[in-house]
Parts: sequence; C-alpha cells; structure tokens
Amino acid sequence: MSKIREAIILNFLFPLADKLMGTCAMKWYGQIKLMNTWSKEQINNWQNKQLQAFIRHAYDNTVYYKNLFDELGLTPDDIKTKEDLKKLPIINKDIVNKNYENLIPSNIKQIRYRKARTGGTTGEPMRYLCDENTWGYVTGAKIYAWKKTGYHYADKFVALGSSSLFSKKPSFPRRIYDKMRNEIALNGINLSDEICECYVEIIKKKKVRFLYGYAASLYLLAKYVDTNGIDLKMDVVFTTSEKLTDIYREKIIKAFHCKVMDCYGAKDAGITAFEIEKGIYPISYNSIAETLNDKKGGSGKLLTTNVLNYAFPLIRYEFGDEAVLSNNYKNYNGQVLLDIIGRSSDVIILKNGNKITGPGFTVLMKPFDVEAYQIRQISDREIELDILPGESFDKNQESIIFDEVLRFLGKDCSLKIIYVDKFEPLKNGKRRYFMVE
Repeated sequence: MSKIREAIILNFLFPLADKLMGTCAMKWYGQIKLMNTWSKEQINNWQNKQLQAFIRHAYDNTVYYKNLFDELGLTPDDIKTKEDLKKLPIINKDIVNKNYENLIPSNIKQIRYRKARTGGTTGEPMRYLCDENTWGYVTGAKIYAWKKTGYHYADKFVALGSSSLFSKKPSFPRRIYDKMRNEIALNGINLSDEICECYVEIIKKKKVRFLYGYAASLYLLAKYVDTNGIDLKMDVVFTTSEKLTDIYREKIIKAFHCKVMDCYGAKDAGITAFEIEKGIYPISYNSIAETLNDKKGGSGKLLTTNVLNYAFPLIRYEFGDEAVLSNNYKNYNGQVLLDIIGRSSDVIILKNGNKITGPGFTVLMKPFDVEAYQIRQISDREIELDILPGESFDKNQESIIFDEVLRFLGKDCSLKIIYVDKFEPLKNGKRRYFMVE
C-alpha cells in the first residue's frame, strides 16, 4: 500500500503541486536519480557548467560581485572550473549583513524566491533569499535519500523539533506539501517525562514507524523509552540539526531497534548531506564544497557555493561549520563529508594556547555515566562544566573527569564541576554544549 500511495503522490499529485505553486521538487528528484548513475567526470562537467552560468549571473546582476571582480581584475571567464574558485575571496555572515542589498540581483523580479534568515544562535541573524530552485533541489534530494532507507514518501512520520523543522503558521503551499508527506509535528523543546509519555501514545496510536528531528530531542525520547522498558520499534530514525554523538546514536538504536540516518544541512549555504553509510555523507550536487585551513586528513571550515541560488548568490560562503571533506570516495560520484565537527564556534580557546573541541570532549566523556553536559568558558583561564549525571555516576568518575579535563586545560586554569537536573534548550529548540560567555 505504501508503494502505491507513494507512486500516486510522486508521479501525479506532487508534479501537479509543483505546477500550481511554481516549484520544481519533482524535476530535481528525477534529475538526482539520473545523476547518481553518472561518472565523476560527468558530475564535474555538470557542476562546472552550472558554476560558469552562476558566476556570470552574479557578475552581471549584483553590485557586490560586479565590484569585487572589477577590483580583483577578474572577469567571469576567469572562473571556468571548481578549482578556479580559489581566485575569489571568502564571503561570510558579517559581509552579507553589510552588503545585503548589493547581493540581491537586479533581475530579482524574474526569480521565484523566499525570504529567510539564520537562527542567530552563534551571532547576529543573517537575512538572505532562497531561490525556489534551491528549495526544489533540497526537497528532491531529501526524498531520494530517505527512500534509500526503505521509507516510502507519505509514510507517516513524527517530526520532533521546533521552528527550523516546522512552522507554527505554515503558508498555504507548505500546508499542501506537509499534507502530502504525512508529517505529525511535535514540539521537541520541553521533553519532560509527562510529555514523552504523551508522545509515545501518539506514536503508538498513529502507528508511526519513522521519526525525524533534532538529535538531542530524539535522544531524550529514546532515553525515556529505554528507561521505562517501553516496546516501541521504529523502522528508521532520521536525526538532524545537531551533531549526532555516539551516545545519542547508541541510545536511539537501543530504544527503537532501528536504523539511523543522520541528515546534515545548512539552509543559508544550500548544502545537504545524508548519511547513506555510517559516517559517510554524500553532498548534494548543487553545492560545491571546500574546506579552509584544513590539514591533510583533518577538518577545516566549510565553504560552499550553491550554484542554484540565483536569488542571492553566495560564492565561497563560510557559514560556521567545520567538517572533514573528501573529493574522492569510491561509492559516490561527488564530494562527501567524512566527519561533521559542527559549529566552528564550539571551540574553546584558552589564553595559554590550549584548545578544547566538541569531538575531542565527546571522546573524553564517553566512558563515564554522564547523560549530558555543557562546558562554559567563563574567562580566558576559567571553565565551568555542568553535568547531568547518570544513575551509576560516582565521586570516582568525577575525580577522573576533573583530572583529565584539567590536564587538557593546563595547570594554570581552574575548573568547576556543577551538577544539574536538566539542560534548557535554546529558543529554537536546539542544544549547545560548548558556550563562551
């Protein structure tokens, strides 16, 4: 029945909705399926052709890029391949905020777009425009990736998150698409035992087999299910928006007896990457990715050029994430992310030169019965570590953590461990574990 319903929606209803709404998700869905059969050379040629047209558009239609190219003594013809992008400087959120009007193309009235802005959890929010072509591509890529897990479009799923996953006042087109994909939206910000109990009943009553949402929110629901011995099997859990730690993944699998697909994306950067294999994230073809200041085999700041967003061209856009990038992975004809570090702001730098990063700290904390933690830099030599302890956490574990963390910080630093009952999420429902005050 799922296959028949999916076929009707994807072959008839979705194309009709695209036509009525002026969107193009099904066009890109078909194109993505085709492109996944291409060779690396064919993908490179397609991306280079798209890039050339995109660069020409940015130069001809935006004040910002016209001035930039002229100042550098370059013309659009100087950017013929992805490798040529290094001739251009990086653009970031501060530059975008200062040049917002000059980045809007003069032919914007001929382009279908949506107004958007970043969440501002790591600084001042950034306004930008999202081309409907980009929305269509990202939607098509998501459908294609989810189907790889055995999910059929329009299978019921619970979306557990907040404003970045669903809107309290969705537009009419959004309501149409939400109806087709059979989403049940539940708020994942406050997940008390009472709310988790309510959500479990909804999932059982609706016979839901798929969950999608913030990694931390899904972990908390999984913890409730596991702690209370509830039999709640899922087919697939799709995590997004936050780094999926090993602790989160293990608890989700244990509680729901399911496969897990981590979904990475940054709307302003136009990048999506779905974990088809564990730890391997193929990057969507519309984005040309680079890493900055990376060492061989290491991580670097991600830069993207979304060659489809004609409504707001951003070339070599640094949006705040760090990752390990590979351009030559045997099972995919495009680029892949081998590790997603997360926000580059989630790094504590001390005056003595020592640094603490999210992944390293996760490894350090893994042996201990700690359900969640948050590390805060109070000053250049002062750190506070909030811990939500598990049932078997004891003074011996505390002593080891104290000594190990202090060893990384340096003897000239001070560390204070504080026990908490829970962690409050940010306004957008996400949770940050590294905070600089």
